[in-house]
Amino acid sequence: MLNELQRRKLAHLFALLDIDDDGTIDRMDYTASADRLVAAFGYAPGSPECQLVRDRYNTLWETVTLPMDSDGDERVNVEEYSTGMERFVTTADEGYLTHIAPIADAFYDLMDVDDDGLITRTEYVRMMASAFRLSEEAGSAAFDRLDLDGNGTLSRDELHLANEQFFRSADENAKGNWVFGPIAA
Repeated sequence: MLNELQRRKLAHLFALLDIDDDGTIDRMDYTASADRLVAAFGYAPGSPECQLVRDRYNTLWETVTLPMDSDGDERVNVEEYSTGMERFVTTADEGYLTHIAPIADAFYDLMDVDDDGLITRTEYVRMMASAFRLSEEAGSAAFDRLDLDGNGTLSRDELHLANEQFFRSADENAKGNWVFGPIAA
């Protein structure tokens, strides 16, 4: 069962994913997020990079989000989303690795524009602003919390750890709670 923190985190992410702000997530929200992300990093709409992110989002939609739709309208509200994420990701032993890590890897590949295996503050803030509509201030604050070794960059391992904490941890002090910016109390 999700605790209050986990419910707040998922409601926060839901609001960021609801690109058209209609109170539901549908396939078009995921497509819009993917397209905004690849455009922010300079990739063309039909590029292989764009297709990879769209494909990963489509897989997430088909295998995780659409099955959350309890009323069959192909739209997921915040309650359906929270219940579904609990079932597919939060409590499932391999849920993060199976469902979230593949799309996270596609994001990391796009963000790492200089291909050095590290994500800079600028790259992270750009990704959060484009894909999730997070303000520069919130993205920068998140980066500061996630940079565990204080070296000014995020490794893929740091990002996966943070993402998994966001989706699975019930600990109020987990640094991963900041992946998508500050969570309202």
